[in-house]
Amino acid sequence: MNILRSHRMWMVGLVAAALVGCDNPVGRICDLGLEPGLNQAVVGSPSLDCPSRTCLKIPLEAGKTPPDDFRPLSANKGMCTATCESDDDCDKVPESPCVTGFTCGVALTVGPFCCQKFCICKDYVVLPDSGELPQPTACDGANPNNSCCNLPDRVGNYPNCPA
Repeated sequence: MNILRSHRMWMVGLVAAALVGCDNPVGRICDLGLEPGLNQAVVGSPSLDCPSRTCLKIPLEAGKTPPDDFRPLSANKGMCTATCESDDDCDKVPESPCVTGFTCGVALTVGPFCCQKFCICKDYVVLPDSGELPQPTACDGANPNNSCCNLPDRVGNYPNCPA
């Protein structure tokens, strides 16, 4: 019995040590609690399944050929994500179903998470030759017609963006 308990404690310690090196652990499967439309991206927050408390589901982009080991998620499941500035900010957890890793990019252009950069599984998006997702035109802060309150200098200074 002591050997079994010792083995379990060793495994728990190993997993904890592996996670200590992850600043932004992403990719664990999480429950959205709802089923978004087939071609709809959605952020679920707070998501207790995720260290960042943020769960993201995006549809497979048109023209994207999934990798060989691709495992589509069920309708109400997403992957844990985190905010980021670059791909280096996205630390994929070992149990992630994401085959090709994560990239940093804007997932949504409307709602409370509009124009925020998140870690996005590359299995679902077409990356240009630059290797970086382009900024959507809806996230251009210089365009006064863009209504996202997360753009620079919008909070408290723009219609519908209270302080």
